[in-house]
Amino acid sequence: MVRVDIETIVMAAGPVPSLIVLRERCSKSDSTAPLRSLSIQTGSFEAAAISRGIDVGRAERPIAHDLLLDAVVALSGKLERIEIVRAEPPVFYASVVVLGEDGEHILDARPSDAIALAVRSNAPMFVEDDIMNRLGTISPHAEEVDDEQEFEKFDEFVHTLSPDDF
Repeated sequence: MVRVDIETIVMAAGPVPSLIVLRERCSKSDSTAPLRSLSIQTGSFEAAAISRGIDVGRAERPIAHDLLLDAVVALSGKLERIEIVRAEPPVFYASVVVLGEDGEHILDARPSDAIALAVRSNAPMFVEDDIMNRLGTISPHAEEVDDEQEFEKFDEFVHTLSPDDF
């Protein structure tokens, strides 16, 4: 499993899906491998629920995610972690791991709901290695980008284009 954090939330409206971008944490200080990101499509309401959990915290009146966390605590449980466990793009599958008095309980969840719960409870988030290996991309924030060098590369590329390329 790869530990991840939310890199960004791209809010969209209408029929265009919103995106939750998860970036792996740097696990080893001596590792030179670039960090990877995983983008998960979700609806605008789901993205807003995650964003609200990050920005506002608990609302005056509980929404479904707050209610579920209240129920877990009332039953002497704790949200231990969430895991993105399977992917059949564009659909991802997640698990919410709850630690109760009688042990660990694994609940099936949509990734958006699992992430919304994690941000509200400060629970760690994980992605299966295989998913990150197959579907992850190099995070643009993983390395320092030299703007001048990037501009020169782009300029070279543009000069190689012809009208037939369009």
